[in-house]
Amino acid sequence: MQLQAVDVVEDISPEEFYQKYVKTRIPVKLKNYSKNWQAREKWTYPFLKEIAGDHKVKLHGAWQDNGPTQIVMPHVKETTFGEYLDMLEGDVKSDLRIFLFNLFKLEPSLLNDFDFPPIMDGYLEDYPYMFFGCAGSDVRLHYDIDLSNVFITQFGGTKRITLFDQSQTKYLYKLPFTTHSAADLGNIDYEKYPALKLASGWQTDLLPGETLFMPSGIWHYIQYIDGSFSLSLRTLNPSRMGKLQGAYNVFVIRKLDEYFNKFYKNSWSDYKLKKAIERTNEIIDNRSAEFKD
Repeated sequence: MQLQAVDVVEDISPEEFYQKYVKTRIPVKLKNYSKNWQAREKWTYPFLKEIAGDHKVKLHGAWQDNGPTQIVMPHVKETTFGEYLDMLEGDVKSDLRIFLFNLFKLEPSLLNDFDFPPIMDGYLEDYPYMFFGCAGSDVRLHYDIDLSNVFITQFGGTKRITLFDQSQTKYLYKLPFTTHSAADLGNIDYEKYPALKLASGWQTDLLPGETLFMPSGIWHYIQYIDGSFSLSLRTLNPSRMGKLQGAYNVFVIRKLDEYFNKFYKNSWSDYKLKKAIERTNEIIDNRSAEFKD
């Protein structure tokens, strides 16, 4: 696997940003995206505990325990938000995570602590989400099903993010009827998934106050180096076809996968894993044949 550093910029105009990164679907780390946000200084663990610490939250565990083909993750534990934040602040090593958390429904005043920087149009302003993870937890390799662009701003610790363009899908063991990979990038098994050796992508450590732009359809694998959290702001896919494909993924492909999982259970999971491995390893065989010729 060949990984290069992600571009880093301090400031950039919307025009240059679109031409260099949105249009080309290349990720970039933005140092000053959140420079005017009160949240950068205000959203500390003590502050979050004060405003929402008694709220009950559902925690999700290691995705690997759910099986490589199961996409929907049931929660494994329920606790108070404050108790969970104590784990993050204490850098407790654990697989426990909270994802797609809309804290702003509990405390709408938090919406005043950030804005939607005009580097791009089309923000989904009604859907800001937060993601929390303990040190040592990770998020499986996938791309976002709705094909939106994502600006992810980091708080409280470091995340390591590995990214791949859609052109690398052929090496990533994509599970049929999903936007997920069967492979575990945190513990790569090259014997089972040899095509991963051919994949090329990017990797970056996202530090507090930094923002990573993840363009539409980009594969990403996230490791929580420290206990930390992030705010995710999304924009619609700029192309009409991208919007249609995102909607098709959400309302057709995902529903079909849910249906087959419900009625065929393990046999459907076995089929998806078998197909992911067969299709991807076929590329290895074809390339080997080319070299022999």
